[in-house]
Amino acid sequence: MMSTNNMFPAEEREADEAFIEQLVAATGEPDLFKGIDPSFWRSLDEETIEQMTYDYDQYDSDDSTGGMIFNIRNLEVRDSTSPHRLNLEIASQLIKKDKTSKARAILEDMPEFKLNPEKLEKEGLMWKETGLERGDLSPEGTEFVSWKMVRGYPEMFAKEMFTIEGLHKNRVWDIYYLHQPKTIHPKPGLFVPTYQFQHMLDTINARLEINLTIPPGKNEAKFRLGFGDGNTPRPRFLGRTHSADEFKDLCGLVPRPKPEDDIQQGTEEGQAKLISVLKMISNSHKKTEKAKKNAYKRFEAHLAWGHGLKRTQCYLGLREHKTAEDTAQPSAVRFVCIDVEAWEKNPNIITEVGVAILDTPNLKDMAPGENGQSWFEAIEARHFWVAEYTRAQNKKYVKGCPENFDFGETEVVQGKHVPETMETIIDNSPYPVVLVFHESGSDIKFLEAIKYNIYKAQSVLEIIDIKHMYQYAVRSNKQPSVSTVCEFLGIQTKNLHNAGNDAVYTLQAMIGLAAKQREESLKRARGEGVQVPRISQHHVPFAELVEKEGWTSGGEDSDGGRPVRPAQFEMNFSTYAPV
Repeated sequence: MMSTNNMFPAEEREADEAFIEQLVAATGEPDLFKGIDPSFWRSLDEETIEQMTYDYDQYDSDDSTGGMIFNIRNLEVRDSTSPHRLNLEIASQLIKKDKTSKARAILEDMPEFKLNPEKLEKEGLMWKETGLERGDLSPEGTEFVSWKMVRGYPEMFAKEMFTIEGLHKNRVWDIYYLHQPKTIHPKPGLFVPTYQFQHMLDTINARLEINLTIPPGKNEAKFRLGFGDGNTPRPRFLGRTHSADEFKDLCGLVPRPKPEDDIQQGTEEGQAKLISVLKMISNSHKKTEKAKKNAYKRFEAHLAWGHGLKRTQCYLGLREHKTAEDTAQPSAVRFVCIDVEAWEKNPNIITEVGVAILDTPNLKDMAPGENGQSWFEAIEARHFWVAEYTRAQNKKYVKGCPENFDFGETEVVQGKHVPETMETIIDNSPYPVVLVFHESGSDIKFLEAIKYNIYKAQSVLEIIDIKHMYQYAVRSNKQPSVSTVCEFLGIQTKNLHNAGNDAVYTLQAMIGLAAKQREESLKRARGEGVQVPRISQHHVPFAELVEKEGWTSGGEDSDGGRPVRPAQFEMNFSTYAPV
């Protein structure tokens, strides 16, 4: 390449050389840049740069974003004098040398570069013709991705762009087919070139300002499939599609297998490799379908948690009731929080039962205070230590402290009398009862071990689990402890794993979560402290992406709906549990 050292001002040449030095430092490969003129890009006009071609298949990187970062012809430069406008030769060499992950550390911080979605979409309609007729073998070395993988990636991001119509809108696909052994699948598999799939991700990233990539590591192989080893069959060209209708029509035009499509024509090693690839595709599809089902379960769970939070706010008087009269929530309830301690050596032995009670009429004319802490004084607490098992104290996994009840006097009772006490508190309540737990499933089973079944209690209106309230508040499926939730709310705790104390802290946490989330929802309704997402014709607001995960419950127009009766909760417990 002819040097341009004397064609540009010294300060510009120095800036270009400094940039090359940065890249040398980033890659640790000074030999990589020998013979490269750092100012070459300055000699090119816009038209020349625009006409430059870029071979997507040339990069081979463990960094799946490499192709996007160095796709120079899809980048718009805000500052035309920027020394960071790297010419294609440098980019190509970096990519071929597998140095994109190192160079990215520098290039990611350069604000001059941004993806141009209009150019990307234009390119998606102007792929070079393959020169193949229907049934012709694909060129050797072509990398493919299964159409099933295209459809399944990703289910929960930009979902409307991954419908069959969305996949074909403003996009051309070159479709290939491969007749699979009957033991794998009776129908031919469909494939598209990997570079076309990568281009689609680039386009979506540009439009939605997100970063979808081909997964790195071992999953990358699923998106870069190679065929033809050991004389085994390669995918054959089926046709080019410009719309969903064309694609559907094309799927019905797959030619019959040719003799050379028989896998038996290949070597044993080649056959084994092809079978492995096809099984990987099949298993990935099964995992994708399972992931879709799990995603739906998560959606349902998140939605249920949000509705439960809103109903709790209504019971506490923090939110207005909006449900129709015939299914209305009661105006007054009794919250009963229960915590059960079982012996670590035999979980069928119940050693302690803690109960915390809050009757909502007692909150009348009482301001909740910050995170509802002014209401804590209205909680009545009881601690039952089962007389038969006072020697059975937990020490190995958690340190029990049955003698350290901090909210009243411990009652040592015979185990047979505990169910009677539960009936007095719950079944004979003057108000409908809302049961409160942390990890409701385990405590409900422990109660059954002492012969008390909450599902038979007619007074129980529904069950609230603060674990789910917390998960909804922080938008996470991680399992929190009671201490984690209390710390989140600024509630000071001590002597945890005493059933009485745990019941009180759990009920305090329920009040705190309800009050804290209500205050935040009112701020959002007023537009305070909330960043409104940019909305344009091709941009999906963040709020809509959140809604796809179920992290929304209807805004101010919803009160959470009718209570979820314990029988329904029991029947649907697996649905509400996170997956």
